[in-house]
Amino acid sequence: MKKVFITLIFISFLPFMVKAQATYPFGTIMKRIFDDESKSLAKADAPAKAALDALQPDGSWSNINYQARDISNWAPVNHLEKIHLLIQAYVNKGGSYYNNKAFLDAIIKAYEYWYAKDPKSDNWWHNEISVPQRIGASLILLKFSESYLPEEFEKRLIERMKRGVVEDKTGANKTDIAMHYFYRALLTEDKDLLKSSLDQLFEPVVLTEAEEGLQHDYSYLQHGPQLYISGYGNVFIGGVTKIANYVKATPYALSVEKLEVFSKFYRQTFINAFRSRYIDFNVEGRGITRKGNLKKTSEKYRIQTVKSIDATREEEWENIRQRVDSLAAPDYELKPFHQHYWKGDYTQHVRPQYAFHVRIASNRTKRSESGNKENLYGRYLSDGATNIQVRGPEYFDIMPLWEWDKIPGTTSVDNPEDVLLEKQWGEFAVNTYAGGVSDGVYGATAYHLNYDGVTAKKAWFFFDQEIVCLGADIQSTSALPVTTTLNQAWLNGNIQLSVGKAQKKDELNEYALNNNSWVLHDGIAYYFPSGANVKLSSQKQTGTWQKINNSQPKNEISGHVFKLWINHGSKPRAASYNYVVLPAVKDVKSFNPEQIQTISNTAIQQVVYHKGLKILQAVLHEATEVKTDELSIKTDKPCVFMIKNIKGKKTLYVADPLQQEKQIKFSISDIKSGKKIDIAVDMPQKPYVGSSKEVLLAF
Repeated sequence: MKKVFITLIFISFLPFMVKAQATYPFGTIMKRIFDDESKSLAKADAPAKAALDALQPDGSWSNINYQARDISNWAPVNHLEKIHLLIQAYVNKGGSYYNNKAFLDAIIKAYEYWYAKDPKSDNWWHNEISVPQRIGASLILLKFSESYLPEEFEKRLIERMKRGVVEDKTGANKTDIAMHYFYRALLTEDKDLLKSSLDQLFEPVVLTEAEEGLQHDYSYLQHGPQLYISGYGNVFIGGVTKIANYVKATPYALSVEKLEVFSKFYRQTFINAFRSRYIDFNVEGRGITRKGNLKKTSEKYRIQTVKSIDATREEEWENIRQRVDSLAAPDYELKPFHQHYWKGDYTQHVRPQYAFHVRIASNRTKRSESGNKENLYGRYLSDGATNIQVRGPEYFDIMPLWEWDKIPGTTSVDNPEDVLLEKQWGEFAVNTYAGGVSDGVYGATAYHLNYDGVTAKKAWFFFDQEIVCLGADIQSTSALPVTTTLNQAWLNGNIQLSVGKAQKKDELNEYALNNNSWVLHDGIAYYFPSGANVKLSSQKQTGTWQKINNSQPKNEISGHVFKLWINHGSKPRAASYNYVVLPAVKDVKSFNPEQIQTISNTAIQQVVYHKGLKILQAVLHEATEVKTDELSIKTDKPCVFMIKNIKGKKTLYVADPLQQEKQIKFSISDIKSGKKIDIAVDMPQKPYVGSSKEVLLAF
């Protein structure tokens, strides 16, 4: 009896001995992982008990198709999710099933079935990332229990995690594979593997050139040079944040230099794509067609974690968290910001009152992709798509209802039905001219559209309360009409027009608007200095998620949509448009159109002058001369430039949208004084080719 008693005492102390024997920093890091997981343990009891009751004698669950090989929504992974629930309930000291033998038996039986079955997906991501990550995280959690898996079986499971070659991957995929290497290192207390996994995991936290990942303009590209600030960029942030938190204040902590790079991308690029909890649809890639994906309700938790990692910016992170969590208004501690991302072909324009972002493309970047049967109709998403947000949810989950050839901001053929995106995984655009100039607060963006038989010169000019949108030289050989869409968002409230009437819900009307006419909806006004032939719909639109993403629900949904577009007719020749977006406008009638002077809107140049701000912005499609009341500016190359006049001092900002010039020459004359200066601007070169150069003008 005494011998049995001693044995029982030894067994009861075994888990504490195991924890005590965990060497530094393995035990410290695993405890942080357990603490992170503990936040959700209390919710696991009920679903875990249901999983236990449904477990078959052979260790399977009858409602899972283990033969499925789907590339998305892969059914077998639910088996690992159910095991994780069982483990959560089993290790939760405050729960009903802590150290419950029936749960441990079920965990072992379910793992044995998985190991023997070894299901595979036709999508490598599940096999080489999702499955090893899930196994690793669950095994670490199980370490904090009073009884554990048989040692030899645990070794076999850990060996099964060895899938995916981290050195072969880039960007977020490298981070994802390195994460399960990291879990394996902790489980085996392998110092060499721990170091190498963290080296690989943090390797993508660097500005890269001619590779996927984080770029020198602080955009994020994946699947070739394709914009993925969210999507894969989101995965990158999640992986780095999680692991950096686990290893902080250990010899393996993220370096100060890498923290600076990571923090800037997260705070500046990623967060500036938000309005309240809602992210710009332009940065999600094919994820735009996943239900609920534009609303980031859990971002607040990640921000809270980053506060402890990037502690010197704790106050700034807290201000961000307040905005993103909707605890404060969207404008809370939000500063004006403007950036054209010359690597990503993307522009962000942020003001406390609104956000206005634009996505374009060039032969240096890939257009928005279709893949894994997602984003099936997103063929025009890279043609100047404008995301305009004041409240935040203007586009949330509207995508199944969209008319996909009327993406906000784009010029395209008006197809009778939505047209599939035939090429998978993105294709390079054919145009060379795409770019923008920026000083960090103001700027202009330009794009030579050439897609689906439609060509156009498109330009956007960004100020404080106004964004001027110009289109010129619009041409098409198609018999189908060509349209420019100003917006297609959820209908929210009344639609007012300067013609003296309000458009009611469920109407479709055509208006021949005179000069200085406007349309107002949901706090955003669309002003037409030169008039326009527009169509305006407030009708109900219907669709399904499954149509645009085969893995999504197939039930039909509907809702009322605000849709405003200009009809250029069929086979247009040198058609144009000129409209001004006034986001967060309180009274359209108070807008003074004389503040904004459209100097030119032609195939050669598109030029706007803001009299109030004394800012001249110009898009030159060829070497030419720009004339204003005050200046004459000649260039020897196509370019995008801006001249700011602040307290009598003029500053030139210039960018090369072709990304090929080493030098651009300017000849600038002050008309009133007769003074003239000639400047040869040495343009930024790789990896900054396409970025803006600042030059003080000495008159």
